[in-house]
Amino acid sequence: MLEQTAEVVKTASDGIWVQAVEPSGCGTCGGQGCSSRRIAELFQRKPRHFLVDCDLSLAPGDRVVVGIARGSVLKSALRAYGLPLGLMLAGALLAQAIRPGDGSALVGMLLGGAAGWLAARGGRAARPVVLRREDDFRFRMMKGQP
Repeated sequence: MLEQTAEVVKTASDGIWVQAVEPSGCGTCGGQGCSSRRIAELFQRKPRHFLVDCDLSLAPGDRVVVGIARGSVLKSALRAYGLPLGLMLAGALLAQAIRPGDGSALVGMLLGGAAGWLAARGGRAARPVVLRREDDFRFRMMKGQP
């Protein structure tokens, strides 16, 4: 399970909206911020919010650990990118086999890409879930519990 610390932004009826919490860095610069982190901050866009499933009672501002199953990121990437690309190539090859020429290959590629785009949009991606509050893990570690 892949885990990330996040902050609750707002609650909803079908889950909660969270924003990822950026780690403070590697610590070699003594908290001053290294030049590579400052350069990355120049190109950083505004924070994104994500809807996640949650069974806990949380309020905005709470920090939680969000998890997503291993392999689900790869499956989602293959569905979003691999399926349309594969259908584009298959459409171009099929059209080329039926009627040789660049024009038919282009039409087949466009039709295959459109079919792949529609097929990729149809599936449901695995949503991340809230595993625990961030404080719970620290509290158990301080008490010596696993």
